[in-house]
Amino acid sequence: MRETILDLLNCPSCSEKLDLRVLLKEEEEVKEGLLECPCGQWFPVINFVPRLLLGEYRGDYTGFLTRYRLNHLKNQAESVSHPESSNIQVQRSFGSKWTSQPSWGTVGETKRFMKDWIMKKYGWEDPAAFKRSFKNRKRILDAGAGLGREAIELSQASREGDVFGIDLSEAVEAAYINTKPYPNIHILQADLMRLPFKERTFDFIFSEGVLHHTPDTKRAFQTLLKFLAHGGEIAIYLYRKKGPIRELCDDSIRRLTTKLSEIECWDFSKKMTLLGKVLSDLHIEFEIYKDIPELEVKAGRYDLQRFVYYHILKCFWNERFTSDENNLINFDWYHPANAHRHTAKEVKGWFQGARLRLEHFDVSESGITVRGTKS
Repeated sequence: MRETILDLLNCPSCSEKLDLRVLLKEEEEVKEGLLECPCGQWFPVINFVPRLLLGEYRGDYTGFLTRYRLNHLKNQAESVSHPESSNIQVQRSFGSKWTSQPSWGTVGETKRFMKDWIMKKYGWEDPAAFKRSFKNRKRILDAGAGLGREAIELSQASREGDVFGIDLSEAVEAAYINTKPYPNIHILQADLMRLPFKERTFDFIFSEGVLHHTPDTKRAFQTLLKFLAHGGEIAIYLYRKKGPIRELCDDSIRRLTTKLSEIECWDFSKKMTLLGKVLSDLHIEFEIYKDIPELEVKAGRYDLQRFVYYHILKCFWNERFTSDENNLINFDWYHPANAHRHTAKEVKGWFQGARLRLEHFDVSESGITVRGTKS
């Protein structure tokens, strides 16, 4: 943690300013420390990352407290006494997902693929257009940073600005390592529903495939808007509600897979990846001659694997990815307890209701991507 960000941090419980007690510094950064609020809340800095979580999301910090002989055990006992909930399941699921492949999307072919995909769906014509969009952005929030993939791209587009990458899970450990070469990136472990910042802090908020994994997508979106400055822009990607066959299969299968352990669901995801590969390797194409609106299937020529993937069940396969990278995409869908889907009309209504000017609105088979400016 760089001490320069302290003035921007607020207690996620009461919104008061936090005080920092530095316990260990390394290379001009706070490696271990304690953030304290007058309201009684405290938050450790562990392995360079502030852990600004409340309630059930807090980790077991007993070792940290013992190491520095800190008398905060009463608060600690309260924070780890919660029974497991769907929220905790999501936190652990993503922690397992990202720590299993800590460099996914930040190097190699997956980095190139994801960069191109992100540019296209968010409406940036090329890297130059992307960079122009961030020319005057000074504070950027990556809400749900994962391994820091997008935070890195954002930091390079806005070299004079600061990028804050927050994530609920232990992925912050890998994200910190991946982003360490970029001095304008700051990684924090935090809940986007209880952000540890002053309101209207950011002039750009980015959330790629994250809000639908919260308990309430719309409420998560509205929460982020509180932290967006006037004239700032928010960009989000959400799962799109699909046709009735795919939705029926999704609900039926996920009722089982969300109850599996991370290891069990990873094994299941391997099977779905293999199914996707087998269907893809068949190289079968076929024609549907008339629209079937009841099934949300349009007339046209289809590849068999793509048809099954979009209209029946998720069996992701991309030959540009390794097998484990493909597994990761399937695991991302089948394991988290929260995976809400929405219609284009619904999402557009959120932006219009918040009086955001639409800058870009894209609806694809898989999801809905929107950028809007706060007037």
